Parts: sequence; C-alpha cells; structure tokens
Amino acid sequence: MEKTAMRNLCKTYISKGATIVPEHVSKQIIEGYGIRIPEGAVVKTSEEGIKFAEKVGYPMVLKAVSTKILHKMELKGVVLNLRSPEELKISFVEMQNIFSDRKEKLEGFLLEKMAPVGAEFIVGLQNDPHFGPVVMLGTGGVFIHLLEDITFRVLPVTQNDVEEMIGEIKGKILIRGFRGRPPLDEKSFIQALLKIGQLGIDAAGLYESMDFNPLLLTRQETVALDAKIILAKDAMEPSISEEKPNITNMDKLFAPQAVALIGASTTPGKIGNAIADSLINHQFEGQVFPITRGGKKVFGLENFENLRDIPGKVDLAVVVVGLALVPDILDQCHQLGIAAMLIISGGGKELGGEQVVLEQDIQKRSRKYGIRIIGPNCIGCFNARNRFDAFFQVYERMIRPPLGNIAFITQSGTYGCSFLEECAITGASKMISYGNRVDVDEADMIAYLAQDPDTKVIASYVEGLGDGRKFLRAARDVIFKHKKPIVLYKSGRTKRSAEAAQSHTGAYGGTYGVYLGAFKQSGILTVDSYAELVAATKALSMQPSAQGQGISMISNGAGPMVNAIDMFGRYGLEIAELESYSIQEMESHFPDFYICKNPVDVTGSGTSDDYALAMESLIKDPAVHVIMNWFVFQDTPLDEGIVKVLEEINQKSPKPILCGATGGPYTKKMSRAIEEIGVPVLNTAHTWIAAANALVRWGKIQKTL
Repeated sequence: MEKTAMRNLCKTYISKGATIVPEHVSKQIIEGYGIRIPEGAVVKTSEEGIKFAEKVGYPMVLKAVSTKILHKMELKGVVLNLRSPEELKISFVEMQNIFSDRKEKLEGFLLEKMAPVGAEFIVGLQNDPHFGPVVMLGTGGVFIHLLEDITFRVLPVTQNDVEEMIGEIKGKILIRGFRGRPPLDEKSFIQALLKIGQLGIDAAGLYESMDFNPLLLTRQETVALDAKIILAKDAMEPSISEEKPNITNMDKLFAPQAVALIGASTTPGKIGNAIADSLINHQFEGQVFPITRGGKKVFGLENFENLRDIPGKVDLAVVVVGLALVPDILDQCHQLGIAAMLIISGGGKELGGEQVVLEQDIQKRSRKYGIRIIGPNCIGCFNARNRFDAFFQVYERMIRPPLGNIAFITQSGTYGCSFLEECAITGASKMISYGNRVDVDEADMIAYLAQDPDTKVIASYVEGLGDGRKFLRAARDVIFKHKKPIVLYKSGRTKRSAEAAQSHTGAYGGTYGVYLGAFKQSGILTVDSYAELVAATKALSMQPSAQGQGISMISNGAGPMVNAIDMFGRYGLEIAELESYSIQEMESHFPDFYICKNPVDVTGSGTSDDYALAMESLIKDPAVHVIMNWFVFQDTPLDEGIVKVLEEINQKSPKPILCGATGGPYTKKMSRAIEEIGVPVLNTAHTWIAAANALVRWGKIQKTL
C-alpha cells in the first residue's frame, strides 16, 4: 500500500470516529510496506471460517475484529491453536456470546494460520511531544511487561541505528543463538524495522501509536503476528520539526560592550544589588548602566530612570524587575536598537495560569523584534574571558572560575552554581542558566558554543527539551562537525520527577527511554548523576580520548580497584590483559610482594618512583588504553614527588591518565596539586570509572568522525 492510499485509509477511519484501525486492515498496511503477515481472512460465520481453515490447514488463530477494541486478549477476543473444525466452531460461538452484551460490537472474525515457533519482539511507533515520530524495540510477547527490555530511536532511522537498538536489548541473545540454538534471521529483522520506521514517518500526524507485538523472528523470516494502529483524534498533516538553531545576536549575551541593569539596587541583600556588584566590581570589561529610582549612585556609578536616558548604545538589558513589566521594556529595547535581554526574574509559566499568557506575550515580542532572550527564571550567564557576570550570588559565597575549556548549560540554577565551583581549578569558558527558555533554547546555546574558540567540552543538565529535533540537529553538528563532546545529565526520568520538573521551570520531562535513545543516536554522552557529569566533563577537558576500552589500574590500596572493577560490566569496560614483557619489566624492579599483573598493587609500601615505573610500562603496552591510578595519600611511603612524576608522564603520554583518592585535608591538598598540573582526581570509585567510561565512549565516536 503506497503512502497516499495509507494516509487516506487512516483518515477515513478517523472521520468515522474509530479508535483503532482493525487488525486485518493494519496488516494490509504493513504488508504494503513489505512486511510479512500470516495467511488469513476475515469471515462472518463459522462455516466461512471452516472452509478457509481447510484451505490453508490447521492449527488456526481466531481473533475478534472491531474498531473499538484496544486489547483483544484481555477481553477474550483471541483464541490460539485451534486444531479442528469442532474447536473452531465452539470458539466462534463462545466469542459471539462474550461480545453480544458488550458495547464493543464485532464486525467479523479474523482467522489466521498459526505461526511457527520463534523469538517474539515488540516494535512500536509513537509521536513523542518533543521528538515527533519515534520507534521502540523490545523483547516482546509477555516479556514486554516482565522485563521492560526496550530501547528507542527518533525517526528516520538508519541501518546502523537499528543494529545499535538490537545490540542494546537483552533479547538480542534470542536472535544470535544460545545454548546450542541456531541464530535467527537477523537480516530480515533489520529490514522489517527499517520498513516500520518508514511507515512511522509516512503516517505522521495520523496515529497516537502503533504496536507490532509480537513481531516473530524465525530462522528463515520475520512475520508480524499482530498489528495495532491507534489513531489520532484528528487527522493532521505531517509536522516534523525542521527548525534550525539560531545564534543571531547571541554574542550580545556574552560579550556585550554596554549593559543596562534594569532593577539595580543600592540595598545589600537585594538581587538587583548583588547583580550590580557582579557586573561593576569584578573585572567585567564593558560599561554598566544601572537603572533604578531614587537618584542614588550604584557602586559609584550614576543611575538612570529608564533606558531612554542612557547616553550611547546598549547591547544587553539585564532585567530584575517584575515580569509584568517586560513587554513594555521589550518595546523600548526595540525602539533603541537593543538586541539582547537576560531576564533573571521569575514568576512566569512555572506558576501557570495568566503567567503562561504573559510569557507567550514576551516570546511573541521577542520573535517580532528579533531580540534574543535568555530566561526568565534563571540565575544568569558568565563569560570567563571578558568576566561578564550577571549572577546574583555574591563573590563571598560563589567562586567564579578562571578561563578554561568547559562550557555548562543548565536548566537548574542550583547545579549552575555548583558546577562553576567544580571548575575552580580546571576553569570554564561559559556558563548559561536558561530557566524557562522563552527564546534562546538548548539548541541555540550549543550551536553558539560549537563556534566558541574557548570551548572544548559542553556539559549540560536538562529536565526537558522544547524542540527535541532541533536540539538533536544542533548536537550532531557540535559533535560530528566541530568535534566537541557533549556530556548530558537528564533528570525528570520518572512520572513523578517529571511532574516536579514541570512545577520547577515549566518544563515537561518526557519519557526517559525516548530521550536516552535520541541522545545515543546523536552521539551525546549521557550520565546518570550530577557527580558523573562533573567527573566525565573534567576527564574530557583535561585528557585525550581513549583509543579502546582496555583499562589498567595501579594503587597502593586494593579496595577501590576491586570496587571499580565491579562496575566494569555496567559500563562495558575491560581489564586489559598485559603483555608478558610489561609484567616482566615490573617484576624485575619491584619487590616480590608487589602484584604486577593488572590491576597493579604496589601495596602500602608504594612510592612515587614505583608509580612512575608502572605507568611507563603501561604506556608502552598496546592492550592498555586508559591508565588509572588510585592513591592512598595517608600511606607515608607515598611521597609528594608523585605530583612531579605525574606532570612529566602526563606531558608525554598519548593515553589518558585518571587518578582517584579520598580522604581528609592532606588528601585534598595533594588532589588539588595533581589537578593543577592537568590530571583529574576523582574521589569515589564510581566517578573514577564514570570518567574512564566517558573517555572510552568519546574515543569510539571520534573514530567515526
């Protein structure tokens, strides 16, 4: 069935108020896309059914046909394995009786040849509110409810996408053979998934979801045993977002020559006073024009009653006053040629009701005038190069890092504060807290940072996305064109936490499985906690990527290494099998009680020279791709020369080096000294491994660039 005929057929059912497309028609649709279906026919009577069964042969399956029944099995609308005319006739009568008193009236019976034994999978299509049409793959039949073994991708999908999906589910073992069972026809399975994906694109706007459960895979073929198309309430033309990131005038948000602070205050403790302090008293290279009433100077600067009184051109308006005043301020900005606005003030759509309408008005004026806006409901922006700083956190309470190569975009101001302080040694390029994203969104931000010469790594905390496809498009450009990694922590993963996210910033969290699949598809490095986000970002900022997944470990205390190795399976890492010459080199120099296989244990007697020799051996070993040192700085033999050792080896090593240590003041002092020479130090085995995993994953992606 070609695309136009399929769409017209679905529209006809929608116009009749149908909830679903009947199974036999759904199967005709997918058969038209080249997907095998069982031999079957729709019959009205048992006599017609018996005649058909005798033609194709028993055993048979009997199914109720209706445009109102969503779940036939639960309503006893399916009978399997009918082996004779007598069984078929009895099942006809029983099913007629079951539905005679129900509101869902039968339109006939679908009779099909019983399928052979094989592995069952589910393939689903749905229209996600953020990403549009997506495809789901999982282990099917009853296992979909027991295992929830599923993965997603955004449509359209490539063969590589489909192969990755198959590799991600536990059910892949059923396809590739186990316990002496032969492998199944994976090639036909891949082709079936690609064809279903094309159907999902072609039918966009007409369905809420489609389920093909089970999709049966045998040694010879792939067959759709069931097909369910749940229709949209209203037929719409396909509306897959093609919006592209917009970085017009975004330089005004980070490198303004002149800033107007609307709502500046002379009262300590007020947000307007704290932002004025950040802009005026801490090395920002541009001009600042405070706007407030009362006539008092703000930190020695003349204040103004309104924007029109400011002499000269203003690039950026920073707004701290009530959100209700913003539409009028936007009108003034348009008249004065002010191209950008940073709205710190809250009180927008996160409160619901009329505030949603207010934000819509702000957005409308922003788009009409071409004024770029970050916010509202955010803590501001930071540029380490020119020291532009619009935070309302005073310097006594929050560190502003030096210039580095990490940029951070965040939907949470809380994490924004914390992350900046995590960069106190590594430095940062930009930090953007964007709140309710009335104009500039995540896609615009990463597109801007892709072209920022100060940024090497982009880290992000996300609760939900606005236009998911726009973000993925921008992310692919950042990763595959500009060759910059994106590390992302997505929260709001469960229904309850997604609701919490909505009340916090007006964001909708979405289904995490869809987000995860979309991020994998785009090369984004996802992490599972804020601690992992910090660890992975620091590693990518300070070290080269790994050219494989072979991990080597050295420590003067074995416990953390054992703890870390327990996590290897989760991350797909491997303990490197060292070459014999590497082991012999260490054994020839070390005492007999040192363990010279991987992991290398130099015991509590280990010195900086011992670590140096072990690292030199591992750098030369081709099986090793990441060198991981754990230090027990509390052990007296480990001297402070380890910092110099690491500095010299780090300068010449083509392989990434990661360190770990945990403890009190002395450990923190040593850890800081090591990070200052460019080697990250993690303080838990978990984050140590998360950092290694990021380097390995980024190395794999780089090989495809």
